[in-house]
Amino acid sequence: MKKHIILLAVSIFCSAKMAAQSQPLTTQSISIFKNGQSFFIKSGTLKVADGKFLLPGPAPQALYGTLWFNSPEGSLTRVASYPDTLREQKTEAAVAIWDLLRNNIGKMATGFVDEKGTVTGTVISVGPAYKNNKGEPQFSPESLVTLQSQQGGWTTIPAGQIRYVTFGDKPNLEVLMPKVTPRHLFEASFNNKKGEQPLDMMYLANGLNWAPQYLLELTGETAGTLALQGEVANDAEDITSTTVNLVVGVPNFAYANRLSYLVDFLQVIMPVAFQSRRDLNSFSNAIMSQQVGYGGDAEDLAGPEEPEGSRNEDLFFYTLNNFSLPKGGRSVQPIFKEKVEMAHIYECKLPDNDDNDRYFESDFLFAPQINKVFHTLRMENKTKQPWTTASILVMNEQGERRPVSQDLMTYTPVGGKTFVKLTEAVEVKVEQAERETDRQVGAWTDKRRGISFDLVQVEGKIKVKNFKDKKLDLRLQRTLIGMLKKTSTDWLKEEVINPNNPRNRRTNVCWETPIKANSELEIVYTYEIYVPAF
Repeated sequence: MKKHIILLAVSIFCSAKMAAQSQPLTTQSISIFKNGQSFFIKSGTLKVADGKFLLPGPAPQALYGTLWFNSPEGSLTRVASYPDTLREQKTEAAVAIWDLLRNNIGKMATGFVDEKGTVTGTVISVGPAYKNNKGEPQFSPESLVTLQSQQGGWTTIPAGQIRYVTFGDKPNLEVLMPKVTPRHLFEASFNNKKGEQPLDMMYLANGLNWAPQYLLELTGETAGTLALQGEVANDAEDITSTTVNLVVGVPNFAYANRLSYLVDFLQVIMPVAFQSRRDLNSFSNAIMSQQVGYGGDAEDLAGPEEPEGSRNEDLFFYTLNNFSLPKGGRSVQPIFKEKVEMAHIYECKLPDNDDNDRYFESDFLFAPQINKVFHTLRMENKTKQPWTTASILVMNEQGERRPVSQDLMTYTPVGGKTFVKLTEAVEVKVEQAERETDRQVGAWTDKRRGISFDLVQVEGKIKVKNFKDKKLDLRLQRTLIGMLKKTSTDWLKEEVINPNNPRNRRTNVCWETPIKANSELEIVYTYEIYVPAF
């Protein structure tokens, strides 16, 4: 049913001279971050009366420390905000007997009280049952209905006792209902009497979010097409023909976890406590975090049809021009499509060793433990823009189009490398075992804790079996605690801090080596480790 809104009152702060209004400030650009926050830049020309202006429309839910106003002419002296109430009335379908009778005053009606009892007469009045804390009349089943009969008698009965009612003429089925809406007003003051004043406004707010998604289409053994699209969710405000930036990177808005003081009385719209919790939850979302890949040289392979992109410090902006999306809307926006090169890697992450283990076997004992091997794609970013952390769907375009996998692609700078898991490689088996070759008892004593340590010489062995009928490139990783000595196959090493035992180093090692078709590979390495003495 069509609703008719009738304005009954305006703000008590709005004088006749200040009532001159213009269109709301126009949004010039919006920068959307992946944590659910967005930065708005707006501007416009205000029609001012007596040096003051009331900004139309709802004030933004601006976050603390980010709400700024600027007058290009330098005439702005003050911006203030006031709580206010907008009182309206609207017509709605009657949903109760008292509503129906109240809207048909002066009509002849018959109310049926029970199976035999009726009251008939002209509806004279429907009185309110009580008044609320604002002194406004409230109607309910206790509201008294008064009717005057044709014989001159008067009947008053609670509306809740009338089961149903009939009318002699067609009744009015709609009722006028009050509507009270809390709101606030922004008042801008200027130091001159000019009738028009330019004004700029910028702020950070919640309610807009974007999530990147990648699609990798395999077109050859070492070639493919990488496409990026962005899903935009708008719960902030209507966006019409606006420049929108989708931001890649980790923003730092340290104090934007509550509303600005200028709008912090709008608890009915966004309670501050809830807002802060939502900010924390959005930052904890794993897929929104950025994880850096490995560096390298860059090469430009960008296509001419992708949206404009630009860098601002450590952030990258994908720019969408003339973007429109109403509040509550969702959209998917293609961003770029690039040709990429890749290499097929078979990788396995072996379990870490433990410097709390006191005992080692004297012989290699290969446990039945399964070390999963993954068929992985290694891609180097040779495009103009970084690759943000996002889900990636892999499709095989060779022959019949088929899905392959979905994985998480981590943040990869221009020139960096990233790894995308395809499937578990069940035709590649990896086993690992260690043995003790020598022990120096009581080699070191931690005098502060009074604990004695033995220095153990350890030999490790990795056995790889390739059941495939083609040569493979292996990438085996393990974190070792201890002092590395020798390896039969070259390894890459990265030392990291080991706060638990400074005597033992902690090193991430990686073996990258080929393995022939239908063959076995054995890697032998040694290291020393301090372990608690027996």
